[in-house]
Formats: sequence, structure tokens, C-alpha cells
Amino acid sequence: MPAEIHSGSAQDSLSPSEPAFHIGHLPIAPLAPNMPVMALAPMAGVGNWAFRLICASLGARIVGVEFINCRVVHHKGHRIERLLDFTDAQVYEDGGHSLLAAQIYGNDIGLLAAGAQELERRGSQVVDINFGCSVPQITRKGSCAAYLLDLDRFYDAVQATVEACTVPVTIKTRIGWDEDSINIVEVVERAQKAGAKAIAVHARTVMQKYGGKARWEWIRRAAEASTVPLIGNGDIRRFEDAVAMVEQTGCDAVQIGRAAIANPWIFAGRNGAPLQERLRLAIEQLRLMVQYKGERVGVPETRKHLVHYFRDLERGSDERTRLLTTPNLGELVEFLDEWRSRLPPEDADQDLTLDAQQAGRLAWSGGD
Repeated sequence: MPAEIHSGSAQDSLSPSEPAFHIGHLPIAPLAPNMPVMALAPMAGVGNWAFRLICASLGARIVGVEFINCRVVHHKGHRIERLLDFTDAQVYEDGGHSLLAAQIYGNDIGLLAAGAQELERRGSQVVDINFGCSVPQITRKGSCAAYLLDLDRFYDAVQATVEACTVPVTIKTRIGWDEDSINIVEVVERAQKAGAKAIAVHARTVMQKYGGKARWEWIRRAAEASTVPLIGNGDIRRFEDAVAMVEQTGCDAVQIGRAAIANPWIFAGRNGAPLQERLRLAIEQLRLMVQYKGERVGVPETRKHLVHYFRDLERGSDERTRLLTTPNLGELVEFLDEWRSRLPPEDADQDLTLDAQQAGRLAWSGGD
């Protein structure tokens, strides 16, 4: 069982909200009545259970697992076991605030359905199918967004996965292959007919990848066509963007990817955090990652992530240098604690919003 999250937990100070909608039989409520429901997008190299727990503690109501190839789900090996480590699922079951959604992809419909069953067996509360990844090495093999080129095949994949699972099956997709073949309304209609219980729409075409502006008007059209919860995704960099997307499109929730890497506080309705709070969260994330991956791997991986929380540090400063180079957990926690002790009890929020160039550098993660 993972260590308990304490730092900056948004759950403790707010009264529970009524469910905004259900995914299948599972209720989803916002963090507070005046806030949109927000979800953590599934992202490669980011969506491990340590980061999922942190985002859930701050208010993410659905937390996405790193997407998993259906062909490797039943393989043995340390890396696969880490991907399939849903240790945090029990925390969400007990707390009743968030849902774990494991995402699967693949070009073989039978293996896709069998892999989804395994994700359910491992403890995922929702199984999500990736129909949105635009990476050419994947789409040229007929996986992910390639299904948008053959909607009969797309329907069969959703239906087979729904029939294989007892937990709700959801999908994530894009608005179409390119500007001349935007078919999101038909995709939504086929997905819900095949049994999908929620649909997340990244408002770009496959050919756009992560470039250009997200087309929110297509989220609105998808929401109008949908009889199941519709989750919008694309160009959410600040909390105000999440509010605006719901207001402008009528979607039921918003899914946040790259912005959350730099600012998980966005799930609490904030665009940043004071230095004291960032340091507390950094210590907790380090401890969770060492619990998850061991000190040799967990510390350097977390250090690379923590740089985003401390972008205001000057290059070459002692704090930045020690943050990036301290090799072991004990020394790094001692340094962060000592740094905290030198700060006033209250300091101002630092805005952690990514600009377009910074967001572009994080596009490798696969979530917007």
C-alpha cells in the first residue's frame, strides 16, 4: 500500500459535492460545486501510481494510467509489472473520490479485449481504449488513431472490449484523421452504440498531432451528439481554461495532460503553489517514487520531474544544482527540508503555467 498523501490535499478542506455524472454505475463529482470535473490524462512515462496519487489528492477525479500495448499485458518482466502496478486503486476504492482508468491500445481486437480483461483483473475501475495516439510508428501498424480510418473496425473493437469486461469501458479519440475527414460525431455515435460509457475527445486531428490550436467547437458538437459523459481535452494550460471549455462546449469534464506535469495544483483550481508547498509535495513525490521504483531509479526520475515545479530557480543557483544532482533520497530530503526551514511560513503562489514552447517540449508524453 502506498504512503498516505498529506501535502496540499484538496479533499480535506472542502465539503463533498453531488455527482455531476456517472461512468456506468460509478459516480463522478467535482472537487467543489463551482468547479469542473477534472481528469488526469494517461501519459507515457508520467502516469505512474506515485504521480496519480498526488493528482488525485489535489482533486483529479479520474486518473489515467500510462497506456499499455495489449500484446505485452500478459508478458512477464519487471517493466511490465511496473506498468500494471495498480497499487493506488485501493486508495481510490476506499476514498470514493477518484477512479483509476487503465488505458490499452493495439491493432488486434481479440488481444485488445483480452488485455482489457487483465487490466480489470489487476484492479482498474475503468478500462479506457486509446483511439487517439497519433505517433506514426503506432498508427501505421493499425493501432490507436488508425481506427478512425475504418469505423466498422472501430465499432468492433469497442464492442468486443465492452463484452469482455464487467467494469465500464471508455474511449479516448481525436476529432478525425485530417481536416478533410473530421468524423467525431459519427465516432461518438458508434462508440456509445457499441457500449462505451464515456468518451474523451482531444480536439485536434491525427495529422495535427499536438500542433496548432485545439478545435473546441468539435468538442461542443461531440457533446451535443453524446448520450454518455463527454470529456474534453486540448489546450488546457490554466484552471480558467478548464472552466472555459466546459462553459463553451457543454462537455461534462475536462482531461488535463501536459499542464499537470508542471502544475498538479491545477486539479485544485490553482495555477501554481507557494515555494513551501512545492517543497512539501516534492518530498512526498520522492518518497512515493522510491517506494514504487527503488532509490536507484526513483530518485533520478523524480528529480527530472521536480524541475518543472521549480522553474523559477535561476540556472546555476545552489538550490537548482543540488536539486538536479543530489544522488540519494536521504540527502535530497534533508536538503529540501533545510531549504523549507529557511523560508517564511507563508509565501506567494508561483505561477506554473506552461507557455506554448514549454508545452511543445512535453508533447512526447502523449497527453494534452
